[in-house]
Amino acid sequence: MIEYSMLLINNNRSKAYLQNLISNGFIPKKIILLDAKNIELPEHTENDKIISKNTEQKFIRGSEDLDIYFDEKKHILSTIHSNNIEHVILNTLDINSQKAIDEVAKITTEYIVYSGPGGTILRHDVLSQGKKFIHVHPGWLPKYRGSTTIYYSMLVNSEVGASVILLEDGIDEGPILYRKKYEIKQQVDFDYVLDPLVRTKTLIEFFKHGEVNLTKQKDHEDASTFYIVHPLIKHASILKHHKINNQ
Repeated sequence: MIEYSMLLINNNRSKAYLQNLISNGFIPKKIILLDAKNIELPEHTENDKIISKNTEQKFIRGSEDLDIYFDEKKHILSTIHSNNIEHVILNTLDINSQKAIDEVAKITTEYIVYSGPGGTILRHDVLSQGKKFIHVHPGWLPKYRGSTTIYYSMLVNSEVGASVILLEDGIDEGPILYRKKYEIKQQVDFDYVLDPLVRTKTLIEFFKHGEVNLTKQKDHEDASTFYIVHPLIKHASILKHHKINNQ
């Protein structure tokens, strides 16, 4: 079994990761939680703004195609406390801050599963603390590098791949640990449900595999880097997906 820690924020991806890792018996050694309470991020939902970490309400989000689910209303801290996981809370969302770097340096596990703010690039100072950051990219690497790749791949063939990689200085260029493709038929929110669940499903499959085998991304493979999707392309992806699945 892979021994690991986590670096999280309270968003749907982190909730899905932690809840499903625990339910499958993969308990993190320690968690660093970035939690600047007065800052809202694009990936935060309305539930993140209005619910308490002590709420007893549930809101199960999921995908029948992926057979994986999570409770969106369960705050990360609630999951941490109910499972007695060692943790530290940092009043920042900056993974490259000195306080975050200092806490990463204290982690005793070799691997840290990363689920920080979207679009953040880990800089050399945090990457050089002797830890290996595991990241799940919602795209089949190296073909779909960059941002919001789930929309581009769904537009091409209503299929999405996810790749478990180690973070390095280049964008999505680290060695691949595991990758898998999925055909999605169910109509589901791309940003808040499909993206975190595709990543979570792939992460769980990687942990079940139980080995860390590095595969260097080959330069000769069909590699493309995508940028934040234009609203028209995003809309076209959703319309095509709905059209195909309503036939």
